[in-house]
Amino acid sequence: MTVAEIQTAILRGTFTDRELRDINGTIVNILKADRKKKVAAAKRNLSVGMEVRFQGRQGKIVKINRTKCVVDVGGIRGRWSVPMTMCTAV
Repeated sequence: MTVAEIQTAILRGTFTDRELRDINGTIVNILKADRKKKVAAAKRNLSVGMEVRFQGRQGKIVKINRTKCVVDVGGIRGRWSVPMTMCTAV
């Protein structure tokens, strides 16, 4: 089945509630696994003390958590909790 065929079948009510929940669960699991891979890849390239850039700001990594880094941008702007996938090394 193509994506268009699946969408049409869903709109027509071809699937039962249980089948729709199973499809949704499968899609969610695939998206979570993909997100974990991206975070793991980003985490391998980051370390404490490294200068990084995110959303036009630049700072130094102070701490690395499970999915986010604490980045000190200095001065009054303080520390930011930034997703690892948004950090790029400077």
